[in-house]
Amino acid sequence: MNFRPIAGIDVGKFFSEMAILSPSNEVVARMKIRHDSSTDVERAVELLKKTEKDFDSRPFIVMESTGHYHKILFHSLCKAGFEVSVTNPIQTDSIKNIGIRKVKNDKVDARKIALLYRFQELKSTNIPNENIECLRSLCRQYYKLNDELTAYKNRLTGIVDQLMLNFKDVFSNIFSKAAIAVLEEYPTPAHILKANRNKLISLIQKKSRKSLKWSTAKYELLVSKARDFAPLSIHNASNVAMLGVYISMIKTLEENLEKVLKSIRLLIAEDMAKDMPMLALTLELLQSLPGIGLLSAATILAEIGDFSAFSKPSKLVAYFGVDPSVMQSGEFIGTRNKMSKRGSRLLRRVLFTIALANIRSKRDKTACNHVLLEFYQQKCRSKPKKVALGAVMRKLVCIIFAVLRDRKPYQLRSPQEHAQMLAAKHTAA
Repeated sequence: MNFRPIAGIDVGKFFSEMAILSPSNEVVARMKIRHDSSTDVERAVELLKKTEKDFDSRPFIVMESTGHYHKILFHSLCKAGFEVSVTNPIQTDSIKNIGIRKVKNDKVDARKIALLYRFQELKSTNIPNENIECLRSLCRQYYKLNDELTAYKNRLTGIVDQLMLNFKDVFSNIFSKAAIAVLEEYPTPAHILKANRNKLISLIQKKSRKSLKWSTAKYELLVSKARDFAPLSIHNASNVAMLGVYISMIKTLEENLEKVLKSIRLLIAEDMAKDMPMLALTLELLQSLPGIGLLSAATILAEIGDFSAFSKPSKLVAYFGVDPSVMQSGEFIGTRNKMSKRGSRLLRRVLFTIALANIRSKRDKTACNHVLLEFYQQKCRSKPKKVALGAVMRKLVCIIFAVLRDRKPYQLRSPQEHAQMLAAKHTAA
């Protein structure tokens, strides 16, 4: 058992509730800490120092990861020299049900968060590198904006279908610059039919950067389709107005996405200019793997953070959340165990995309990664495709671990070398 005082902190938006437990688990002090008050933070530090003096042992602090709200207090307590563990809400939720009575308030939660340390040995959380923290924030914001962009594109598609369902027969990608320009200027079939021929052709040619012949053919097809759909078009004021709103939102989000990408590139460039660049070198190592570009590499690096926290591949696999869940009770051992999905959701999202890129073939029919493609095909013989893809994702995490551990770029063996290696293994077996 760990005989030292523990401080549990239940984090809120504007304030946090702290409860300090003695080695015998009695509450010896409580305090409400307002996040906008430096005086409150100083008082909390003094209270923790007094506890250290009373029990001749420095208190260990446990707080829940609550969005960004815990960060101010976390940094302040770390700078004061205390060990702080930022725990996953899944862990704290489990301990909150320890009592039979249904009591839910900040003071009770703060005590139960402190008790978590008694039941499970927790490691202190290191203050993340400033560049890594910035990169993590930028990458997460990029994916949030990208999700919003997808939502608005889906809404725009719904409006276009009502105004002119066959518009996609003219522009297969209704989000292309030419298609968006036409929709802005001529939102309904009636507008297209009344449009000046030369003006509309010029608009299509300018935005598409194609030849006059191609633009004229597009115009003729557009007019033909508009004439066919005109009697069916739902061109009410609401649809026309929302079409303009959604187009405006899509343009704004695309501009902001480009700004975030620019900031990521600038952060990496500034790191490269240093005497001992860390971000740029690690990103270069990650990009040596097929299917990993700059954004994917930046996301992996930012979400992993301190790689030294992972002593073996299985720990990194669990952090990605691609480890199998365990179902066992008595003599029963479950065999249909699903992916745990307890790790970083963003890492799994990126990993899924990378896995798909590694098992596809190029235009010349050659495999992007013949080693993983063969591994995937072998798994597909006895497993469903999704399960086989999950195995590829796990394999990729192990490769990422090896690259970051050895600080060496990934080298894809040639098909001949791979065949020889498999033959040697088979002979040895």
